[in-house]
Amino acid sequence: MSAIPFLDCNCMIGIRAKPEPCSIYKLEDFKRDFEYYDIMAAVVYHAVAHEYSCDYGNRRLMREIGDDPQLVPQWVLLPHHTNEMPPAPELVAEMLSLGVRCARILPKTHGFGTSEYVVGPLLGELERARIPLFIDQGELSLEEAVTLCRRHPLLPVVLCGTSWASDRVLYPALALAPNLHIETWAHQGHRAYERFVREFGSDRLLFGTDLPNRSPGAARMMCNYEQISDEDRRKIAGGSMLRLLSNVRGAQGRPLPELADPPAHPDDDPIVACVRAGKPLSEWFILDAHGHISHPGAMGVRIALPYNDGDHLVETMDRVGIDLCVVSTWSGITEGDPESNDIALDAVGKHPGRLLAYGCNNPNYPEQYRAEFERIFLTDRVVGYKPYPSQQGIRIDAPEHELILRWADEQEKPVLCHGSMSPAGGMSPDMAKDLGKKYPNAKFLVAHTGSSWPFAQGIAAAAKECPNVFAEITYTAILYGFIEYFCEEVGAEQLLFGTDCVMRDVAPQLGWVAWARIPFEDKLKVLAQNMADILKMPVEQRVSRT
Repeated sequence: MSAIPFLDCNCMIGIRAKPEPCSIYKLEDFKRDFEYYDIMAAVVYHAVAHEYSCDYGNRRLMREIGDDPQLVPQWVLLPHHTNEMPPAPELVAEMLSLGVRCARILPKTHGFGTSEYVVGPLLGELERARIPLFIDQGELSLEEAVTLCRRHPLLPVVLCGTSWASDRVLYPALALAPNLHIETWAHQGHRAYERFVREFGSDRLLFGTDLPNRSPGAARMMCNYEQISDEDRRKIAGGSMLRLLSNVRGAQGRPLPELADPPAHPDDDPIVACVRAGKPLSEWFILDAHGHISHPGAMGVRIALPYNDGDHLVETMDRVGIDLCVVSTWSGITEGDPESNDIALDAVGKHPGRLLAYGCNNPNYPEQYRAEFERIFLTDRVVGYKPYPSQQGIRIDAPEHELILRWADEQEKPVLCHGSMSPAGGMSPDMAKDLGKKYPNAKFLVAHTGSSWPFAQGIAAAAKECPNVFAEITYTAILYGFIEYFCEEVGAEQLLFGTDCVMRDVAPQLGWVAWARIPFEDKLKVLAQNMADILKMPVEQRVSRT
């Protein structure tokens, strides 16, 4: 695959009231990232317009970006009724005169909603000029988004941060509103782009990073690795957004950005060079510590989860170059019955050398719990334990789990537990520390450590106290700088690559590590060697299988 130029349609620059750890805000830092990730142009708005004053922040944006031809200014707008902004015709005329080709509204944060009597005049004027309107998913419901789109059918509306878990309502919304577009950073479902393009084409899927909150490397990986045509890939990466910008009527003052070919990157480490080219990581041993499957042929469980069985998981692993995945079943982390474990064991038997199984068990049924312990744990048919406290209502540190935790301690086995700031929801930082000390030979793998900064910092503190506490990364949040933070704060040896596939797609989680600015040797540890050490895999088995 030749290098793809990206146009980031969702980027916020500028100083903030409360930045996240590792967050950037200076324009030069954004430009450094743009160069590294082949982002050749970006639509940018200002944090001050989000947090403080829309008008002041918009004018500060224009001052700070100057005449940089690769930056497309986006203004954050308000309705005119309180005289905070001019009437819509005057406001839009000024935007067009300055080359402002994009708008954003925050109807919930800024307290004006989406009722037509409030926003209608503004949206109507944007519609006449065909100015794309961006709205974060958290600012309105999908039903409100569809209503807005249908009232203004010629207004391009871009919904940002739309979760992969919303497909059951998102797909009908897209069918009803042809002017609704989806920005991509959170659109991380298994084979999501492939399915989207098949249903709606590639013109309505727009690459965005949500900088400075998210890892651009993780955000761009779906575009590199989805099973779509090169033409569709390039449209999603930037071509479709460039088309929307070119359709704006009456814009002056700033030229359209150019999506030039990305420069060469001679200093790339071998893994970055590989993923930049969209090639499978077949030269290295890659081990996914956190996967899930369902019964054969499954396309969903409580939410839509397409292609959700062991066969399709292995196909996806081959696509990106993952050699081995340790899985549990969705029914296992809910019902936790023998049939659920048999689904996993059957998949392992069908794909030897590619899949391993965590055992699941439901402590609400004591007799079954002991019988299943004897059937699959004592016989080493599974490599570790996957409890799910929030589903079954029993904390991981409760006496009901003690039988298997003692086994994990005696046999030095991994326990992969959903992470949560709340002890009732999973393994909290304090709980990880306490269990790590109580069972010093067990390996406690805290899932979703990258879900939020408070949780990441809490698990980092626990891991520094307990060398048998490990942070598994996976989460849609793909926090900016998290991989680098944990490696520096704790050490790469206690960080584990996991994907949660076949729930999320593997590509963003893989990119989170692959693009991280950490030493190449540390990437190999995180991507496989640490988990291989936990599983006590012989060195001769740590070889590429794709």
